[in-house]
Amino acid sequence: MSDTPAPNDLPTSFGRFASLGDFLLHYRDTERRETAAALSHLSLERRAAYLAQPRNLADVQATLTTRESDDTDAQGGRHYHLIVRILSADHPDTRIQADVQDCIATQRPVFVAIRYGDRMGIQEPVEGLQEGAALHLKGEWITREQAQDHGGERMSVLHFTHHPIGFICTPVSCYS
Repeated sequence: MSDTPAPNDLPTSFGRFASLGDFLLHYRDTERRETAAALSHLSLERRAAYLAQPRNLADVQATLTTRESDDTDAQGGRHYHLIVRILSADHPDTRIQADVQDCIATQRPVFVAIRYGDRMGIQEPVEGLQEGAALHLKGEWITREQAQDHGGERMSVLHFTHHPIGFICTPVSCYS
């Protein structure tokens, strides 16, 4: 699967970018520069430890099935809570591949948490989060087995869908 969704899934322009592809290139270039800058101040041992940290990243195309009530955590961070169905995934990490593929094959719902409204998440409100919307998401995946119960139901979770490791694209715009 390529980085660019099918033409009818999302609009051809995204925010200040001419296309989703342009957004993704900018996003990845910025991510590489910031990682290099962060590493430049660390000792060789700390660099190795930083780079060895496991992140179970997933880059997925999904359909928003349910938008639940927003939430504020104990530290004051606000989160959108979504239930999505995964349509496809672009090279998920091997540690999560079986769970991601099961979500695609069985159309098992996935819980998505998107932090917003502060510098630790997406600063501005995310537009276009209506049920049935096509979404392109990248973030850290937590398998169903690893995830805490959500309302008594075990669900896979996608979170950190913001800078520095993730993003969300709605039919309206892309956010990181």
